[in-house]
Amino acid sequence: MLRINETRATYAIRRAYDLLAKAIVPGSRKHLPPAPRLAVIPTDYLGISIIGNGIYERREIELLKAIFHARNLQSTAFLDIGGNIGNHSVSLAGSFSEVIAFEPNPPIASLFKTNLLLSGTGNVRLHEVGLGREDAELRFSLLQAGNDGSGSFASGKGDIVLPVRQGDRYLAQHEPEIASGAKRIGFVKCDVEGFEADVFAGLRETFARHRPILTFESNRKPDGEKAWAELRAAGFDTLSCLRETGDDGSRPLQEMKRLIFGYACWAAKISSIPERRCNLVASFGPLEAAA
Repeated sequence: MLRINETRATYAIRRAYDLLAKAIVPGSRKHLPPAPRLAVIPTDYLGISIIGNGIYERREIELLKAIFHARNLQSTAFLDIGGNIGNHSVSLAGSFSEVIAFEPNPPIASLFKTNLLLSGTGNVRLHEVGLGREDAELRFSLLQAGNDGSGSFASGKGDIVLPVRQGDRYLAQHEPEIASGAKRIGFVKCDVEGFEADVFAGLRETFARHRPILTFESNRKPDGEKAWAELRAAGFDTLSCLRETGDDGSRPLQEMKRLIFGYACWAAKISSIPERRCNLVASFGPLEAAA
């Protein structure tokens, strides 16, 4: 007779985790604002966050929505570079006339398209290519195990080769109304894990023409400085950091400050790329006056 066996300790631990997840997750979602329906990889970093919070980077997205509303960007387009499974595209689609997203990783792009169907989002177009400074076929790798969103062309390594296209030329060929300026880009999100400078170099003409608000990650100061140099070459002159209560301390101190003082998220103007990891916002002129 075929059978499988688990020790009592192994069974007890796994069963406890299962029961806790089934009890805690549905209950926690009842206290959250409405969120779109999203299919996720449940063992992935981003997937775990969405399961617990409804959407990934919920507070940052709410702050960005406030900025978009204040700047009357509803009639403009949102360029989502490094769209992943569609978290930002779907969550922000209602703030723009259309979303143009780029995600080259085939299995992740498939989840993105599934999430457009699940959420009923109809104003998003997905291009399954990466953007860069030149047309190329580049190796693509995951930088962190258990985080499919860490996929990048930056390392030059990887088991798969995916297409990268020069941004200005690609938009001219596939999004002519954007390229010509008939439709305006109001916001750009770029999350490409260290490949930002290459993406920005290829979109210099687009940025200079549309003058969007742009957000990007700086995980390492040298990469952030290269990215900011490319943005300055396109005309961006103001840099802000998305700050959170307690983000200048250790994780325990951060949580203690939030419990004592409450939580806040805001954009603070800065003069240079910070040493620590942060989400940055680039704009033409002060962010408060950007339009």
